[in-house]
Amino acid sequence: MNRIAKFSLLVIGLLLSGCVKPEPHLTFIVIADMRYTAKPEYRNSQYFQGACEAIEKYGKGAFMVIPGDLDPPDAVDDVISDVLGEAYPWYPVVGNHELDAPGDLEYLRALNRGGNTLPHVTRHGPPGCEETTYAFEWGDHHFIVLNQYYDGSSDRGTDGDIVEELLNWLETDLRENICKYVFVFGHEPLIAMPDLDNGRLRHQNDSLNKYPANSFKFLQLMKKYNVSAYICGHTHNASVAKINGIWQIDAGHARGIEDNFPSLVFTRAQEFLSRDSVQAATTEAGLKNFYEENSYTIRKILDYSGLTNGISYKVLDDQAGFKLFTSFMSDFAQNEALREQYKTAYWERANLARSTFIRINVRDQSVDLEIFRDDARGGAYQLMHELSLN
Repeated sequence: MNRIAKFSLLVIGLLLSGCVKPEPHLTFIVIADMRYTAKPEYRNSQYFQGACEAIEKYGKGAFMVIPGDLDPPDAVDDVISDVLGEAYPWYPVVGNHELDAPGDLEYLRALNRGGNTLPHVTRHGPPGCEETTYAFEWGDHHFIVLNQYYDGSSDRGTDGDIVEELLNWLETDLRENICKYVFVFGHEPLIAMPDLDNGRLRHQNDSLNKYPANSFKFLQLMKKYNVSAYICGHTHNASVAKINGIWQIDAGHARGIEDNFPSLVFTRAQEFLSRDSVQAATTEAGLKNFYEENSYTIRKILDYSGLTNGISYKVLDDQAGFKLFTSFMSDFAQNEALREQYKTAYWERANLARSTFIRINVRDQSVDLEIFRDDARGGAYQLMHELSLN
């Protein structure tokens, strides 16, 4: 049964049973930026599936919200259904990577279209963004999902902003809300914050602060209506910070092993060279084709493994990068110990963030967070931080 059919059955059940009664306590899950879930090699406990298994173990709450970059969403839906149950509700937020694949964005639109409305939706978005911006309620709790790529007419028209039309829609919804607790979701943070465990910082200058006037209006509007927290993703770094009076919760990433390419690059290169289409070519030509497909990642591996003599992978040109790569493939092909040495160096220098999910517990007088993280290498999740928003 596909996700649209599941949501339809859930909505029918809710209509038959009456409105959801106010709940003094509510627990829900926030998890973001899992990606790559469609590939068979990522369908195991070291990746997003492992996060869902831990959520099942520690308590899955009433529903899940995913603040973007869940591409492909159908594969994410499959994992959620397999581990957490077909009837378990989840709410999507559009991220920048959903814009890269029109089919992904259309899948998210269809979840919230006509009779396939997500459960408890109380308001649809402005014209041109009716399906990917919305508000829903669960008991005495109001949730607002914003598509920050809406430009006033198209739901994929900006590079991450809160344009006037979206701001006006948001104010109308906040003004008419009567629920005690209000949570706003978007993909990009107001401003990127360091990861709460290793201090890594990403997207520092290209989050919502890229458009400071609109970002400021957005923050002031949330303050005006006493929003409990703004919840986002995008950076892959989990953080909790109070920014000029508004709590920002960045859910980090939930892909498990954030970057497994170092451990697979040699194997994948060998597999590439063994393809029929490549066997007819010379080894160097085959490696060149493989390098061209993966040049950015390979340069990063070479840099973090200490093979670039201190030149950053971001400025290393492809001619020099390819020369280093062919040297690696020829010199270390038969030396497993040496390959392990460079792989170890990579993990020490890469500063990868732990995979994360957050349980948010809303009680009578408090909003409490339980932050679960793995070891950044696909290991078991543990409760690492407990915080209270006040």
